[in-house]
Amino acid sequence: MRSAFAIAICLLGLAAPADAHPLDLGYLRIETNDRDVSITLDLDAKAAAIVLCVDPSAVDANLVRARAADLAAGTYALAPITTDRGGCAFTGASAELVGRNVKISGTASCAGPGLRHWAFPVVEQRRISPVFQLMVKETVAGSERLTLVDQGRAEISLGEAGVSEVGFMHFLWSGVEHIGAAPNQWHREGGGWKLPDGIDHIVFLLALLLAGGTLVQLVGVASGFTLGHSITLALAALDIARPPARIIEPLIALTIALAAVEAFTGAFKKQRWMIATGFGLVHGFGFATALSALDLTMRGKVTALFGYNIGVEIGQVLIVLLFAPLVMLLQTPPGVPLQPRKLAVERVVVRAAACMIFMLGMYWFVVRALG
Repeated sequence: MRSAFAIAICLLGLAAPADAHPLDLGYLRIETNDRDVSITLDLDAKAAAIVLCVDPSAVDANLVRARAADLAAGTYALAPITTDRGGCAFTGASAELVGRNVKISGTASCAGPGLRHWAFPVVEQRRISPVFQLMVKETVAGSERLTLVDQGRAEISLGEAGVSEVGFMHFLWSGVEHIGAAPNQWHREGGGWKLPDGIDHIVFLLALLLAGGTLVQLVGVASGFTLGHSITLALAALDIARPPARIIEPLIALTIALAAVEAFTGAFKKQRWMIATGFGLVHGFGFATALSALDLTMRGKVTALFGYNIGVEIGQVLIVLLFAPLVMLLQTPPGVPLQPRKLAVERVVVRAAACMIFMLGMYWFVVRALG
């Protein structure tokens, strides 16, 4: 049993490397009136490459403009917007490359006012990513509606004037998924298991847990991450500070490596919650960038941030509860005399796991810095 923790780390090390999460999320902005639906969809350039079946390096401004119709047909126009009077016709597709994102715009012309239903096969097909979601903002009659479209809810209703819907529970669950604690993050479509996209967050938590402690102390370490995460989410969402992703993602990986160094040396055992808070400060900018892409009202931002952060905290506590028994198994309980052989085993297992996490963190740092 003592080797279980080290085996878990080794399995993580043998798995496919984690990357940033650009393929997981798209941003859809919709404005509706009596006859038209104006559409703007933002995708990462790598996601656009998958839709167009081209190499990511081939995605440039000219290609994006030339294949705007294909981008629309492969994403939001895969299924029509339907009404009681028939379907709406998609027209006027255009696309442009803005930094690392592809912005696809178009219009759907409908027969008249009324409730409209819109399904998103691009989410259900999981072609872009097994956990691909659309963060959707609809503006109708001065009201803002915000929700997430995912495999569990791949259809929305448009044109409900006076309805202001901010999907708190959707964002809460998104936080649980983002940290890698949701069951669907570990299963492939059609069977089999996979590592979640949030594996870098899980590995970081494991590095912090290696130093041991009581269950309350371990949960406190996880909560430090949420504290830092919340601070920078708020700063970025309020446009006070928003560093670019090309800086943030390598820093996240570097922080994982630094946490592993601390676990190996044990030099800052009492300051682990501070290290976790620092990691959260770095990582919090990522989700705020997603919110800023939708130009939300303050109410929408606060609701989304609150739900998402609660989800992240719930996910982290679940991870701590899962791994805490293995961590505590490595420790000698207070008041029990230390046996040299057991102490040696503890040190070997902890340091081996810390070395593995350090190598993973440095690998991700290099990949993200060059990528």
